[in-house]
Amino acid sequence: MSRTAFVTGATGFLGLNLIQELSRQQWKIVALHLPSVDLKDLAEHEVTMVGGNLNDADLLCRAIPEGTDAVFHLAANTSAWANNNAQQYIDNVDGTRNMVDAALKKKARRFIYTSSISAFGHHPGECITEQTVSNALTCGMQYHKTKFLAENMIKDAVKQGLNAVILNPCNVIGPYDTNNWTKHFIRPIYHGKLPAVPPGAAMWSHVKDIVDAHISAVDKGVPGENYLLGGTEARFIDVVNEIERLLGKAETRRVQPVWLLRLFVGVLFLKSKIDGKEPMLTPEKYNRAVSRIYCDYSKASAVLGLRTTPLRVMIRDLFHWLENEELL
Repeated sequence: MSRTAFVTGATGFLGLNLIQELSRQQWKIVALHLPSVDLKDLAEHEVTMVGGNLNDADLLCRAIPEGTDAVFHLAANTSAWANNNAQQYIDNVDGTRNMVDAALKKKARRFIYTSSISAFGHHPGECITEQTVSNALTCGMQYHKTKFLAENMIKDAVKQGLNAVILNPCNVIGPYDTNNWTKHFIRPIYHGKLPAVPPGAAMWSHVKDIVDAHISAVDKGVPGENYLLGGTEARFIDVVNEIERLLGKAETRRVQPVWLLRLFVGVLFLKSKIDGKEPMLTPEKYNRAVSRIYCDYSKASAVLGLRTTPLRVMIRDLFHWLENEELL
């Protein structure tokens, strides 16, 4: 007997990969998408599409099937620009509250919340674990704050009977990424226009591994608990060089010093005050670009069976998808 899933963020990078795998496993899928988005990729799968957003509480209650086996709440506002802070709070905190309320009302059997390592705050150079005390409320980054607040709301709802699991991915790479690392690295390198390489380091995961962990969490995750979804640790220069090798380009050796990036952020900040446009490098992006952000993901490996794909494979899979879709 097939199971039923309700997926938010269905046309997003992670959402499309999740729906692809759920379809392969013959789940019945109800997919929430923003009314204005391109539905071409989503339409390739047998899903019931619902147009709307997280701020329409009544729509969510109507859309989630009674007794749904798993609600996958992936949708999020990932902006890293302070001008978007108010809307980000509405989307990530108020929207998640609406999702929690709807899931409880419709007696969803499982609620999988896609949070982020950012919910733990900003701990440069420190190995984050599920026991790390979050400093999200004081680190000065709104995205981190909203994810932390949403997590706390979900943990409160667990006490009311919500069977919820919280997943905290790091940086994710793979097919259907038309914005994130495609925008920051692959396209600029492909066209010979990469402006700079930051000195930081992070953890990188193949989207397929993250998807498998999500589906595994339906049956294996413990209600109310977090699972950090880490992967391959690599510096930004390592990621850039891996892409350059794939494209047959000369490898970049120069990493931008912190002081120069800080100066660049200041200049861009002043420019944005004048023209009102989002700067290429915001203070929030700068903080991550110059830091080493990593975690211990042994809990997810042991409980959810999280796998770690080599960096070159995740980059190759994304590049080949972009090439096949003629999106370079």
